[in-house]
Amino acid sequence: MEQVEILDIPKHQYRQYTRREIDEARGNLSLMNDRVFMVAFEKNKNNHIITGLVNALRIIHDVTPIPQIQSTTVQEPSLADILGRGMVADLTGLGLQINIALEAQRKIQEGYAVRATLSSSNIMRHQFETGNDYAEAPDVIGINILGFRLPELKNNLMFCSRIIRAEYDTKETFLADKYSDYYVEIPKMNNWTKETLPEQYHEIWDYCSVMQAKIKDHGKVIQMQAITNPAVLELAGEAQKAVAPNDFVNATLNRKSEMEQLSDYIRMQQRKAAEKTAEEMILAALRSNFATTAIETMRQSAGITEARLDELKKQAQMA
Repeated sequence: MEQVEILDIPKHQYRQYTRREIDEARGNLSLMNDRVFMVAFEKNKNNHIITGLVNALRIIHDVTPIPQIQSTTVQEPSLADILGRGMVADLTGLGLQINIALEAQRKIQEGYAVRATLSSSNIMRHQFETGNDYAEAPDVIGINILGFRLPELKNNLMFCSRIIRAEYDTKETFLADKYSDYYVEIPKMNNWTKETLPEQYHEIWDYCSVMQAKIKDHGKVIQMQAITNPAVLELAGEAQKAVAPNDFVNATLNRKSEMEQLSDYIRMQQRKAAEKTAEEMILAALRSNFATTAIETMRQSAGITEARLDELKKQAQMA
């Protein structure tokens, strides 16, 4: 019978937070926090804001605005999603002959462009079944709001990029009016100011400014960026509403504690695995009569104690 290792995952330790800690945590949250985003848009809340965000991107390239998104679903990320991938939100929106896939990602993820393409491809199946008239297949828009620079777009200095299909030789677009993906690289905003951008970028600039700003800085950002778009101002208000309950902030702090403990646990497991590998290498070296100086170098590099090395020497002699 296969032996199953029982993992000793630490128990989550919660405590009572002070009013000052709660207020400080509330002010430091933003819409690029997974729970804030989820509460702001869950259960079909604020579909008009999502519609406005999509159209703020489409206006850049003079693309026809989409009709009102009728329903949205926000997936609650797991701790593994947030810790391992830096995922903030995965939102699916459905409208009249239109589907959208919106993802926000804080941390850089290798191969993210492939993942985003798959997300857009997956949503093509919503509201469309095999055998239906393909002419009735919904248009699909993928939106990716990133807290990092995408390697595939390193040559594009603009913070917003629209990706469409094209015929290779002629460069003629292929179903560009039906399928497109947008990438918003927030770090590239540092290369610009609102005043230096073409006017068609101003609306998406305002959305991104509010999304990335801490709650406590919303007023200052709105004033500095001269934001007057009602939907963007409402977005800031919805973020404020989301973080208003003390219970929400408490749960956010608790989840942060869980993430820190999980992160520590993963690092501990990785360290144990590395030590085990190092010990196996030292054992092999001892059995092969490697020079003492070489084994000592291996021991120091792996952080193995002299006492543990003595134990490994005994194991090597017994083999």
